[in-house]
Amino acid sequence: MPDDLRLYSMRHYFTSNCLSNNIPITDVAEWMGHSSIEVTFKTYRFLMPGSIGRAAKILNVGLAA
Repeated sequence: MPDDLRLYSMRHYFTSNCLSNNIPITDVAEWMGHSSIEVTFKTYRFLMPGSIGRAAKILNVGLAA
């Protein structure tokens, strides 16, 4: 492993990649060993800027049906 590559960097890359590809945060938090999704969300929420908008659309469609 290169000297400038740290385990934390690999964990961060993995988590970022998962969340950027819409893998549920609940799964990612469990895989990372975080005590709750709150830990994962606070650290990586910047990767999910459209998640609230997508959730609102899904809920609106469901309520309109």
